[in-house]
Amino acid sequence: MRKLGLVIALWMGLLLLGADGGTYALTDGTGVSGEPVNYDQVGVMLKKDADTYLPRISWGKFTDEALRQLRDDTKNPQSRAIVEQMIFDDIRSEKTVLPKITIQKPVLSAPASGHLGVAAIFSSPLGWGMLLILYGANLFAAYEVAVFRNQPVPTVCGLAAIPLFGVASPIFFLALPTRPPLAADSFGGAPVQASYTPPPLPAAAPAASEGFETFADRGRAGQSAVEDTSSELDLPAPVVYRRGDFSFNRRFFETKLAGFFRVVLSEADKDMLIRIKAVRGDFVGRRITRITPAELYLQVFQDSATADEMIPFVEIQEVEIRHKDLP
Repeated sequence: MRKLGLVIALWMGLLLLGADGGTYALTDGTGVSGEPVNYDQVGVMLKKDADTYLPRISWGKFTDEALRQLRDDTKNPQSRAIVEQMIFDDIRSEKTVLPKITIQKPVLSAPASGHLGVAAIFSSPLGWGMLLILYGANLFAAYEVAVFRNQPVPTVCGLAAIPLFGVASPIFFLALPTRPPLAADSFGGAPVQASYTPPPLPAAAPAASEGFETFADRGRAGQSAVEDTSSELDLPAPVVYRRGDFSFNRRFFETKLAGFFRVVLSEADKDMLIRIKAVRGDFVGRRITRITPAELYLQVFQDSATADEMIPFVEIQEVEIRHKDLP
């Protein structure tokens, strides 16, 4: 019986010794004893004795030596891997050495001396294209200045086309005052005249309104009628302007047909009609309702109503001003 009790005592002592596990140092200077029974990412749980378990202790409370001891005490590979992640000395020793980054200063070189200044424009197609655009814009500006200041278009545009003058030509003519309207024959010719002498003027000829010369006065002063019946009725002869003798543009109509732009025609012009012979046909109207740099709008007769007919300047072949009673 004595031997049996001795064996039982030794067995219980071994159990108690195995239950104690080991002693692990903490960062606060104390220690804790027990057998590690559960590992996770938060910490480890220690078994104090057969029925006593210590609360889970976080990994941050163990020293590095205690963490290594916990790693060596476990036989589970997963638990060992968890503890190895918490040993900072091993992590720092396993850090890879990053390669040294060398920053090289860029070397800047000046462009070749042959491509500096204004001469570089002529070394590329883009530069030539820009020069052609500027050249065309300068010619267009010269044309607009010539029309605005009533200057000769060939003179202004010709000087602007010479590289020696360049931009100076439009600026010079723009600074000049506007020239007064030219005489009746300044558009390249005179109105078409008949071959007989018109009858004498009446004693009291109607005066032109607002300073414009009326077509009735022009016909009595120097035009002839087409037939003898017009002379008997004392009607003004038609005035004809043909392409080739005149340039049909906005300035032509504003100068020659100024009285026909008003809504209410004067007494001298109210019986006159405008006949325009164009490429698309003949148009007969009473007045010009609107005009642009490229076309005019003539108020024509359609049955018992009127309509505005758009006629481009390039299509006009002949312009005739005649009395409505002429055959």
